Formats: sequence, structure tokens, C-alpha cells
Amino acid sequence: MNYLNKIKFIGKGLNRPECVLVDPENTLHISDFQGGVKRIFESGKTDFVKPNNGFKIKPNGLTIFNKNSWLVTHLDDASGGVYKLGFDGEIEPYLLNIGDKPIPPTNYVHFDFHGRIWVTVSTRKIPRILSHNRYCDDGFIILIDDGKPRIVADGLGFANECFFNPFDEKLYVNETFGKKISSFDIGRNGELINKKILSSFEFGEFPDGLTLDSEGSFWVTSIFSNKVIRVLPNGEKQTILEDSNKKYLNLIEKAFQNGNLSRPIMNDLKSIKLKNISSLAFGGKELKDIYLGCLLGQQIAYFSHNISGLEPAFWKNC
Repeated sequence: MNYLNKIKFIGKGLNRPECVLVDPENTLHISDFQGGVKRIFESGKTDFVKPNNGFKIKPNGLTIFNKNSWLVTHLDDASGGVYKLGFDGEIEPYLLNIGDKPIPPTNYVHFDFHGRIWVTVSTRKIPRILSHNRYCDDGFIILIDDGKPRIVADGLGFANECFFNPFDEKLYVNETFGKKISSFDIGRNGELINKKILSSFEFGEFPDGLTLDSEGSFWVTSIFSNKVIRVLPNGEKQTILEDSNKKYLNLIEKAFQNGNLSRPIMNDLKSIKLKNISSLAFGGKELKDIYLGCLLGQQIAYFSHNISGLEPAFWKNC
């Protein structure tokens, strides 16, 4: 069953709402390229929090850090890092450098069930568009454990969202332009070892968003094809939702293979409802509503399913 006809929308006037989270009160927390985080409360009330010092953050990924702040990744054209943004607008750098080197434009931040923080950087190339091809292999993952940041995996094909799986105690990461989900064992000192491929993706499938359901299967958003794909623990894939156009995907795949995928090609999306979905979060009653972040829309799409999500680790911070 394709759930496209079940899609509803919430919010308005959003700008590149790439990442969406849902807290225990069913409040949506949404990154917004207007320079902050939008919240949509269960009551329908909204607010928009941006730095009160004038800093123009370009939010991409986020997680709830404590009862009154987020960690937000900065995806500027040339600079990156992770910032702590308070619900009151106070902002301070959380991680800007590894050693003496500044962190490039930064994709995602994930809080796991052991209190560790994982950060993904998709590529070292600037501008990032230079990495949008099948040769991309310079993405990396940072672990912040006991306040000590370090690179624990490197050489990834555009490292995107990552997720610590409490069922098998492994870290999983979407390699968007590697077209695969990879898993790592976590060594005693936090190093990522024994890399394996959980699942590879096919024509028009580029994994971006990543979360886990209560049965131990991953849910993945694919940009360009507007797919939601459920990946079972054995790597088998089930398409839950799709809003794609084959002609558009042919152009994407050709440019991807030839190494000339450009912003105009990517942004010339052809679809019915969805606008390049990029992340997903379970919420609602029994965590059976699925909310979808996106790159090109001004709203958050959502639908309901009979499989419930896994309660996220950051809920204990709320």
C-alpha cells in the first residue's frame, strides 16, 4: 500500500524544514533555514526561536539537549559545527573544531541511549555540491563522549543521518551518495569498527533520514524519489510511501553517475505532494504518526501507520 493518499500537512511558511523531531508532548521541533527552530505545539500554537545575538545559523540537524535547549548543526556554505541554542534564543558554540581544524558544514547530530552524541559531516569538499556523485568518500562521524570529541569513522559516501540501535548496540549511518546504510560495531573506546552494509539502494533511491521503529526496523527517507522505505534487520526493504517521477529520476541518476549533479537539476523536482523528503520522526498517539521533514517545501507532511516508532533517546532530556 502506498500511503501517499493518506498524507496531511501541518505548519506553513517554513524554509527548508530539513529535520523534524517530536517530543513527549507531541510538539514538533523543526529546523528552519530562516535561521532558527520552529515549534508547533499540540494546541496549534507556534513559535520561532532564533539566536538573540544576531548570529545567522543555518540549521540542518537537531536534537533536544535538555529541558530548555537544542543542539543544532550549522550547514553554512563554508562553515559548520554544532551549536547549543536555548529555547530563549541564547546561543553558544558546542563544537566548532576537531583539534586545530574547523569542522566543515555539518549535517546531523544524534543523542543516543547511553548519553553519547554523534555528529555527521557529509563531506570535506566546499562547496558541498562537489561531493554529489558516486565518487564521494570523505564524509566522517564524530563522537562526543565525556566531553571529548574525536573522529571515529571516515571515508564515508556522504554521511547523513545516523542512529544508534539499542536492539543490537550498533551505530547505523545513511551514506546518501554511497546509496547504502552502513552499520558499525562500537569499540570499547567508542571507535567505529567492523563496517558492514545493512542494505543497498537502487534506481532513484538516495537515503537521507533515518529512524527506528519499535520492532527494530529502520525507516528511511529517500530524497529525489520521495520514498519512505522500511528496512528490516536482515536488510530487506519495504516501500511504505512514494511520490516520484521517473523522467526526473532519470535526469538525477544520469547526472549522479556522470558527476555533474547540480542544484538546478535537484531543485526541479517533479512530484504530486511531497517536496524532497529528508527526515522522519514518529509522534502522535502510540507513536504511530510519521512526520516528514523536507528540502523544498514550506510544510511538514505526515501520515499514520499501524507500526509504532521507538521512543527516542532524547525524550529523557525533555
